Amino acid sequence: MSTGSQGEGPRYYPSGPSTGQYPQYPQNPYPQGASPAGEPYGGASQSGQYAYSPYSQDPAPTPDEPRAVRRPATMIGALVLLVLSAVPFLVFGVLGLFVPISQDMFPPELGLDAMLTQYNVSFDQFLQAVRLLLALVAVLALVYIGLAVAAFAGRSWGRIATTALTVLFCGFLLLNLGGGASSLVVLGPVVLAVAGVVLMFLRPSAEWFAARR
Repeated sequence: MSTGSQGEGPRYYPSGPSTGQYPQYPQNPYPQGASPAGEPYGGASQSGQYAYSPYSQDPAPTPDEPRAVRRPATMIGALVLLVLSAVPFLVFGVLGLFVPISQDMFPPELGLDAMLTQYNVSFDQFLQAVRLLLALVAVLALVYIGLAVAAFAGRSWGRIATTALTVLFCGFLLLNLGGGASSLVVLGPVVLAVAGVVLMFLRPSAEWFAARR
């Protein structure tokens, strides 16, 4: 390969008619992997910025950059089941605060008159106690939904609090479970709540919580 006389720059061959032979072009006069400015292609320059190169790859993310973790479908199902389990109590509590209640609405089999006479309590006092209890039920339902939303957002304390409240909630309902159609009404929210908690502890959900820590 002809490089010209000593002290001269690289020699370039002009284009012309083809002679059947390919000319040998001069080699890159710059060091391998370096730009004309003396900086490596795709590498950091003295100014701290990356030099342009059409073949350079994007810099890898640093360990300090947060990585987006996709929420698994089990967490979506858990939120839906937990909210559905609390909605009946929320609706029942709110309606009990505003719907008029009379003594005739209670079935005779309940023995309300005998109970009020035994404890020397008027129906108005009994009604105030019932409305206070319904208000407490509505507040607990709202708190339960809030904890379920916190767990859905990836808060570990929300998952733990939801689980603890579910255990207390289901235990209280099962201990006071009666017979007939009322038992089916109570068992529905219990099954939904337990299924929602189980979904939060399945492997996809557990790995998602661990990745967010």
